[in-house]
Amino acid sequence: MKLSKEIKAAIFVLTSILLFIFGFNYLKGTSLIDRQKTLYAVYDEVDGLLVGANVMINGLSIGNVTELEFLKNSTKILVTLKVKDELNFSSKSTASIYETGVLGGLAISIEPLFDRESIVQTGDTLRSSVRPGLTELINRQIEPLSRQLQSTITSVDSIFSGASSVLNKQTQLNIKESIEVLTSAINSINNSAYIIEGTLTEKNDKISKTIDNIESISENLSKVTKELNEFGLSNVLVDLKESTEGINSVIQNLNSDSSSLGKLINKDELYENLNSSILSLNNLIDDINENPKKYVHFSIFGRK
Repeated sequence: MKLSKEIKAAIFVLTSILLFIFGFNYLKGTSLIDRQKTLYAVYDEVDGLLVGANVMINGLSIGNVTELEFLKNSTKILVTLKVKDELNFSSKSTASIYETGVLGGLAISIEPLFDRESIVQTGDTLRSSVRPGLTELINRQIEPLSRQLQSTITSVDSIFSGASSVLNKQTQLNIKESIEVLTSAINSINNSAYIIEGTLTEKNDKISKTIDNIESISENLSKVTKELNEFGLSNVLVDLKESTEGINSVIQNLNSDSSSLGKLINKDELYENLNSSILSLNNLIDDINENPKKYVHFSIFGRK
């Protein structure tokens, strides 16, 4: 079957119109294939939100902004949203305008609530909010800093004004002299530090040798202690202790009246008796020496 030119032209025009409609809706973010729900949100201001802006849940795109217009007899702005039909969040959810980045423009983020009794339907109006953008947050942070800086500058200016009136020429001269004295003291301290550093550098070898000698002495003492321990110093000390205890016991016996030596030492009677006996013996010896015949009888012819 051969088509006429008129039919071919009509088919071309219809095809072009369909492609135009499809492309226009695609650029607007509206799909002609997927089923979508139409939702609304009302804002006092939209901060430059544009048609075609993404509608997101947790960073995932679920639709687009399709229309922006003023409410009748009001300055509030009605925003029309197209979202996927299979989403079943609550109509009490919030649609927040937020800044996607410094150069990323604006988008709408839905903060979903899930309630089976109020599943969102086409024509429902969501709650609305506007999150502060990066610029606004920076301004909020800078504003108090600016106030503090202004206050600080005012305070510094007052201080300098007061200082100018208080610090006359004589005071300035005294401060200058004090600074010079302080500078001189710092220089002296630096010179002393250089001298100490030079001395330590020169005597470094001797200091090192002294430290080595101390370490050697410590090692020798450790060896001597070890040898004494191996020799049985503890046993020698135990024996010495036992000997000392024995000597103490002997001394206690000597001091006691129960022993013979103790009686001899401590009793005056024994001393006097012994002294008397020695005296008698001495007298007897003297008498024998003076009168030997008295005690010795000797005869050639025998005893009478």
